[in-house]
Amino acid sequence: MIGTAPATEITMPTAAPSTLRYSQGPLLACLSGQANDEALLSHVAELARLRGRPWIAVAVADSARHQAMGALEHLCEQLGGSYVQLQGRNRATSLVEFAHSRQAAGLWCAGSGRRALVKTLLRHADGFEIGALNLPGKPSERRPPQATAPFSEYLLAVVAAFVGALLAQAVSGWLDLPNISLVFLAAVLLVAVRSSTGPALLCALLSFGAYGFYFLPPAWSVVIHREQDILTLVFFLLMALLTGNLAARQRRQYQDLQQAQAQTQQLLLFAERLSNARDHSDLFHAMARQLDLPDQQLCLLSLDENGHWQALDGSPPDLSELERISAEHAWRNGQPRGYDSHSLARPHWWWWPLLEVDQPLALLGVRTGQGDAPPIEQRRLIGTLLPLLSNALARVRIAEALAHSRLHHETERLRSALLASVSHDLRTPLTAMRGNIETLQLFADNLDAAVRDELLQDTGTEAARLDRYIQNLLDMTRLSHGALQLERDWVSAGDLIAVALQRLRPMLQPLRVSYDVPDDTPLLWAQGALIEQALINVLENAARFSPPGGEIGIRVSSHGAWLNIAVSDQGPGIPEDEQARIFDMFYTAARGDRGGGGTGLGLAICQGMLTAHGGHVSVASVLGRGSTLTLHMPLAAAPGGEPAEHEGAPT
Repeated sequence: MIGTAPATEITMPTAAPSTLRYSQGPLLACLSGQANDEALLSHVAELARLRGRPWIAVAVADSARHQAMGALEHLCEQLGGSYVQLQGRNRATSLVEFAHSRQAAGLWCAGSGRRALVKTLLRHADGFEIGALNLPGKPSERRPPQATAPFSEYLLAVVAAFVGALLAQAVSGWLDLPNISLVFLAAVLLVAVRSSTGPALLCALLSFGAYGFYFLPPAWSVVIHREQDILTLVFFLLMALLTGNLAARQRRQYQDLQQAQAQTQQLLLFAERLSNARDHSDLFHAMARQLDLPDQQLCLLSLDENGHWQALDGSPPDLSELERISAEHAWRNGQPRGYDSHSLARPHWWWWPLLEVDQPLALLGVRTGQGDAPPIEQRRLIGTLLPLLSNALARVRIAEALAHSRLHHETERLRSALLASVSHDLRTPLTAMRGNIETLQLFADNLDAAVRDELLQDTGTEAARLDRYIQNLLDMTRLSHGALQLERDWVSAGDLIAVALQRLRPMLQPLRVSYDVPDDTPLLWAQGALIEQALINVLENAARFSPPGGEIGIRVSSHGAWLNIAVSDQGPGIPEDEQARIFDMFYTAARGDRGGGGTGLGLAICQGMLTAHGGHVSVASVLGRGSTLTLHMPLAAAPGGEPAEHEGAPT
């Protein structure tokens, strides 16, 4: 219902509709451009404070009127509210639609001189609380200042009228008198389309005078004898004014559409940048680029677990006490905050909260030089961009949470795989060794020497296998922690291959092994034990997948600054989509290093050892014909410039 009061008081309705649609929604202050809009804002702000609700100032007007309401927008922000501008022909319909979209509890407007608006709201805004205020002071309409056309546009109007008179004079011999007026109308339309209403009116008046002076009888005279000529002049002036005004209005609407299209394109570009953002830094730079601000004048803050402010990169911000209070107010109330004329004294940072379902995610801060408010256009742009930035920030946080969860899951999976591998691969050789030892203990007197030697040899083989496995675990630990220290020396590729074959003799016994080491193969400046272990891992992988009686080939070659050791087998081969993954730890594939009871560490350790030396491992495979793993090692010079020696050179 409508509350009324004496002219010296501000009153609000004491009752509301029987059923409120959104009882906990914000309060709307409906601005009308009257002189008492400031009193309306102050009253709605106080009412919202008493009820503990947010409030929004809504203005329905054209672009020129919105520019005239800049002071009201500033006052609205000082009082803790937010400002929204709407475009629409029907003010009451636009306000009701906006109230539904924001789930507002009620609408308040100045009742003095606006009874028609209040009555319309009461008829169409069922379910909302409607308040009409009898505010002090005479409600005088705020006339937006008309934009003054530049002098060049008025000069264009004079030139167009003059050229129109010349053209009319030129065609007067072929056209009737009524048709000559069309020439002047064309000049008026041209000026109206190219300029604004003022120059169009000037062109219409000049064309009116020229038409009457030069063409209406008696010519070259301001006196008009015939009454129908007076009617013709009045009709011409009316048509010139109407067409000029309509053309100027269409031009303004076209300019507004161009501006809206440019803003839409900017929003689409900004949304595209936000969609490509992967972290907080990308969001920050996208916002700074959209606002055309340097990084030093923009920040994104949030509260940590201890309630302290921190930038989204984790660094503490440098805020004064007043700026911190302003930020906390914006965080608690979910409203933009700069300085409050009642309590704060012009801090340098202005804050906008980023909300998700009415819960703050972060604060966007804009720094001004002397604490003055940012320009109105910039604040409107920020208000438009905030929902997009809020959604992008929520998406980035969800993606980070998913990545953390995925990392935790992968860590647990690797830990489980390591435990399973350790428990299996340690138990297997230990079980064989224990069985051999128990056999020797129980039946030593009954066994001949050959059987005892075989049992002892098997025990030694399993012990060597256990030692290699433990060495792999130690090497993998050192590689993962970056604790692997290289102790380089000159080593021979032929010696490395011979030692590796000797250590793997029991495993390679059922196979045919061939190797080729050219005599001019240069020496390696490396830690021989690590390269030897890498080569053992590759040979063990080849032996595990070679069929009985199969052949393993080892070929050594040097190309430029690289020494290559290629190990080929006749196994089943590795599928192309798995070749890049066989160097991952614990990769459980049916082929490659993970098959045949392998631990999933050998090739990963081999790759790590060669990487520590500046080399790498490559793989080539053909399904059904076998695989070739090549160890690529750089032929680096020793410290001090000592030249590399060759395999055949004396040492």
